[in-house]
Amino acid sequence: MEKWFSKLDFLTQAILLILPFIGYLIEIGVRVFVVIRKHSAKNIIGLVMFAVMGWAILLNIIDIFVLRSTDDLMLIE
Repeated sequence: MEKWFSKLDFLTQAILLILPFIGYLIEIGVRVFVVIRKHSAKNIIGLVMFAVMGWAILLNIIDIFVLRSTDDLMLIE
């Protein structure tokens, strides 16, 4: 899922992240697949953080700014 998400253009990624329920599902889905592929502490912390506090739109907005500057989601290696 993370490969599919990274192939999308920035505008599509931002729209998917900003939608309340869909953004949460995309975040969790991408993070679960990254944790399965790479077992690092940074990825696991990102997954737990978004699983617990992921409904907060503030995290998705911060993630959009991080995505714009680094071409990857926050706390993903």
